Amino acid sequence: MDALITRQAKALKLVEQIVDLEPDQGTLAYALKMRERLKLPMSIVLDKLWPDMNVTDKVDKLGVTRQTYYGWTNGLFRPDAKMAKKLAALTGFDVDEIRGQRALRRR
Repeated sequence: MDALITRQAKALKLVEQIVDLEPDQGTLAYALKMRERLKLPMSIVLDKLWPDMNVTDKVDKLGVTRQTYYGWTNGLFRPDAKMAKKLAALTGFDVDEIRGQRALRRR
């Protein structure tokens, strides 16, 4: 997990450089989305969720498939609004952070 956090921090610095260059709106939108996702990887959210439980128990309790859970963990996609609200209530993270949407607003 420490190696992931280090890589995420390096990637975040690169994305910040792209944002600072003020590229075209399309590129900026992607960079802002990446920045927000790098700030809060889903793996961190899911690690906070019932830390003593194994993945099988977590997916059962959440009512999702293992494929969905691992998709979140690996950053392939984010939870929908309903699940983000549930995860926010369970972990204390903000719904927009979980959904990776806070980046849609300019810093």
